Amino acid sequence: MINKLTTPAAQAAGFVLGALIICLATLTPADILPAVPGTDKTHHIIGFGGWALLCAFGPLKRFAYMALFIIFWGGMIELIQPYVNRYGEWLDFYADTFGVILIVLVRLIIGLFLKSKSKV
Repeated sequence: MINKLTTPAAQAAGFVLGALIICLATLTPADILPAVPGTDKTHHIIGFGGWALLCAFGPLKRFAYMALFIIFWGGMIELIQPYVNRYGEWLDFYADTFGVILIVLVRLIIGLFLKSKSKV
């Protein structure tokens, strides 16, 4: 079962699913969205980190490109938001980037752990 979750197809599916969720959550006018506990920056860290996590466990090089795109898209969203009755904030972009970087670091640590464990 684990092998099926780490295939390039599963990685691509996670990327697309995450993109749809993020676009829906960040480009829907704020007055339509339900109130969710937590701070705005926490939501950005969790949302973009979650998107990165959905595609983290496939080929590492491909994940690196996906992570860079996720960060890029976070910036694009901040530029688009004023046109959909939202506020674009660069601190949100930094929170998006922080969430992605956290997942990249976790992915690298897990990869190193698994590589060293397979040598034993």
